[in-house]
Formats: sequence, structure tokens, C-alpha cells
Amino acid sequence: MSALVKDGIKAAIGMLITDYRLNWIVASAGMPDAAGQGVVEAGPEHYGAIAESLTPKVKSALSYARQGLPGMVLLQEGRPASVAHFARAGQYGRDATWPLRANEVALMDIATEQSERGRGLAVALIRGATRRYLEAGADRVVAFIWWTNTPSVRAFRKAGWRRIGFTAEWQWRGRWFALRIPLR
Repeated sequence: MSALVKDGIKAAIGMLITDYRLNWIVASAGMPDAAGQGVVEAGPEHYGAIAESLTPKVKSALSYARQGLPGMVLLQEGRPASVAHFARAGQYGRDATWPLRANEVALMDIATEQSERGRGLAVALIRGATRRYLEAGADRVVAFIWWTNTPSVRAFRKAGWRRIGFTAEWQWRGRWFALRIPLR
């Protein structure tokens, strides 16, 4: 197929489908062994440092705090090195992606300072936060990961999570549609 034909097909699809999301759905697979040292609930004392972050993804985590979602941070030398925010069913707003069961918690976002990446901090934060939510009575914690985000997929796998599904969502004529594929 020529490049011209491929470009034409992409343009036609782009006129019909205005946005899309492809996500792996992952879930905690029981209580993590490691407690996740340095993982604490995010509070006002952490948000100043997060606001000053030079890593855009870390700085954007403040949007979840402004929505009232609870956060956890992993501290390195007293400063947040990695941050994550969570939602219960009433706060979730992504049922089209993957509905939460009654006593599940969704990990909505996780970000690590650029200078701290590659040291396993996201894995430690995922384990520590998962442990806290399970100890507090949640049945499991779930997350959705953009399908090509290999570092995130790897971090969740190392944290002991497993893939439970895949979703494809697309917007057509201003309305969202979803295909959810559970995995065994």
C-alpha cells in the first residue's frame, strides 16, 4: 500500500474518530511483601516541593490533589521523589475505561522525578501504597496504563501486579465508546 493511500486512510479515520485511548488494565495481586519504605500520605508539606518540580509529569500531579484525590509520595532525603494519586468509585470518573468494583481503589497517576528514574522508586511507591490500601480494607487496587508505556508496565509487574484487561476507547461525533477485553 502506498504512503499516499495510508495517509488518506489515516486522515479519513481522523475525521471520524476524534480521540482514542488504548490501555492495559493492571491490578494488585495480593499483599506486597515489601512495605515501601519512605512512602507517606501526601500533604500540604509535600505539595510545595511538587509544585517546584522541574519534571512536568510530577508537577501535573497537583491537578489530582486539586480534585481532592488522596495522594502518596515516596520521600528521598525528605523531598517527594515519586508521587501517586488514587480514587475510590465515587471519585473515579473513568468507568468507560474500566469500572471499579464496590471496594476497589484506582491508582490514577504516578510520576517520578526525572533525576530519580531507574532506581525502582515507582515500584516502591506502588508496593507501599498498595499495602496501605489493602490494609485499610480495599479488595484490590487497579490502574490503567497507556499500552506503549513500557516503563510503567515494567514497574507494575515488578511491584507484583498483573494484567487483568485491555481497553480500547474512541470518540466519535462527540460521544465515547469502549471495548473492554478481560484477561484471565
